[in-house]
Amino acid sequence: MVSDRDFFEPYGARGSSASVPGYGNDIPRRSQNVMLSETHIFSPNFLNEVRLGFDRVSLRVNQQNQGNNLNKAVGLPTVSTNPRDTGLSEIVVSGFSTLGDEINNPQRDTANTYELIDSASWARGSHLFKFGIDVRRLQQNGFADVESRGLLEFVGFTGNALAEMLQDAPSATAIARLDNPQHLRTQSYNFYAQDTWRARPNLTLTLGLRYEYNTPAVDPQDRASIYDPATHSIVAVGKNGIPRAGYNADKNNFAPRLGIAWVPDAARRWVVRTGYGIYYDQSALAPSEGLYFNLPYFNSQLFIPTAQFPIILENPFPSNYPGFIPNGAFTFQRNLRTPYMQQWNFSLQRQIGLSSVAELSYVGTKGTKLIDNRDINQAKPSPQPVNLRPVPQFADIDAYESRGNSNYNALQARFTQRFHAGLSALASYTWSKSIDDASGFFSSAGDPNFPQDSNNVRGDRGLSNFDIRHRFTLCYSYDLPLPAKNILLRGWQTNGVWTFQTGRPFTVTLLPGVDNSNTGLPSIGFGVVDRPNVVGNPNLSHPAPDRWFDTSAFLTPPFGAFGNAGRNILAGPGFSSVNISLIKNTMIREGLTLQFRAEIFNLLDRANFNLPDSFLGSPSFGRILSAGTPRRTQFGLKLLF
Repeated sequence: MVSDRDFFEPYGARGSSASVPGYGNDIPRRSQNVMLSETHIFSPNFLNEVRLGFDRVSLRVNQQNQGNNLNKAVGLPTVSTNPRDTGLSEIVVSGFSTLGDEINNPQRDTANTYELIDSASWARGSHLFKFGIDVRRLQQNGFADVESRGLLEFVGFTGNALAEMLQDAPSATAIARLDNPQHLRTQSYNFYAQDTWRARPNLTLTLGLRYEYNTPAVDPQDRASIYDPATHSIVAVGKNGIPRAGYNADKNNFAPRLGIAWVPDAARRWVVRTGYGIYYDQSALAPSEGLYFNLPYFNSQLFIPTAQFPIILENPFPSNYPGFIPNGAFTFQRNLRTPYMQQWNFSLQRQIGLSSVAELSYVGTKGTKLIDNRDINQAKPSPQPVNLRPVPQFADIDAYESRGNSNYNALQARFTQRFHAGLSALASYTWSKSIDDASGFFSSAGDPNFPQDSNNVRGDRGLSNFDIRHRFTLCYSYDLPLPAKNILLRGWQTNGVWTFQTGRPFTVTLLPGVDNSNTGLPSIGFGVVDRPNVVGNPNLSHPAPDRWFDTSAFLTPPFGAFGNAGRNILAGPGFSSVNISLIKNTMIREGLTLQFRAEIFNLLDRANFNLPDSFLGSPSFGRILSAGTPRRTQFGLKLLF
């Protein structure tokens, strides 16, 4: 099977600061997969199935101006000689829309997975045994041309960042020179056994155990390097006791599973279910890409103007820069563990009539040893003009560690109407809360996902970026009961998907690029962002797009200090959408049907606002500047055969 998708992202800049068109991303994607399967019946109670599979997913992220050297057109230098890197340097003006093509692009990622699965089922008495293996070989090939066009930042030290840009006075610039194509290889070995025991006619117990071993991802030529905390230097992998992957393998991944299903009443209308299981992360490829962002394969240079050596736009990346600004580095926790989730649930299910089911459930999830990121070379806050990092020959040293935790609890209610009298429907409601240390590696519109204080990561524990406290959905399909004898009236059907949910949280921060804590800026454009002090209640009883929260409740801390504002302490706008369709099926002959479709998305034309500007110091701080799509109507004809 081959599947192609070509997606265009109109605003490609990091975070939510882009509102000028012309600098988006083209994101083509192709997936291919094939599988061979053989099922063999050894006896009436013993069945075995073997599967051989191959899967390839290739994804590119190309800046919109690839092939168009805008740097040359506007008088900026061309940083990379590779044609795929052309475009415009990313230009960050605090408080205004970002200009230029996104700093992390172009990118390409092609992942190949070869898989062998053998599973067997053996029925014996009241037991059904299942056991098998799942062996995978994974390959990832790609590149990420970070800072290949350069970065220009105008922070606004004079109080007006736009004026600084017009006066040819950048606050900082950066470029990267790289020779780091990515080639990662790993294997996954999984074994499992499970017994489903029908202990009584109304009681079923399931007990299983799974073992997983994922080899750490390595470069086949060991063409990678890593920061070694023992020697405070960049070292080659695979030599002098340094693991080829940068960290040692985790061989302790046992995952038990337990399930119980009980029918307590003779009428068999009630079902009680409960279960518990441990589930390990399967892929170690994405974090291992950091192996390619150390010297000598990746060299990022930061330029900060001084009175003796100002930086100008005619030469923003000077080759004769006199100062020494250290490079950043990347490393792994040496005993990095495999992340895992514990999941448990308890549910009551009740059949209503012949075709309806109501269910009430409690669901819990706890994430442990999740991969997280921090700067292990962050300086302590200080008002001193010169505040050296612990290892002064390096800038930030980003360390991936298995220290993250998460916690999710939810009350879920669901009503299912199986198809009856022309109607099928599913209604569900979830009341939940999700807490974690960080919800991802890189920045998002809601939360920078990087600890403000890398020496106190517990200070960043808060609501998850994706925490949605209340969510209700209704989907249905109904065959309209119109007279069947009239060809114009018969065959009509209406469908709908209704969604209502509360808003997701977001974090208030200082402007990116403002090192108010004096602890050091990230070397490649993303990472720590300082937060303000909270001096009052920022919540408003009647928030509006032009003032979503009380901006006066936040103040910039004294220089050389962290702010006390927590992570994700405010909630954004909710979401509401009613999508409906009207369909008419007209049978032309047996096996051939003409279908007419009329579909309306966001029927009520509700303005679903995006998150507000959360950067203290921005001219639009506290305001909502954009919203989702308005009501859309489309018509279509389909020929079904």
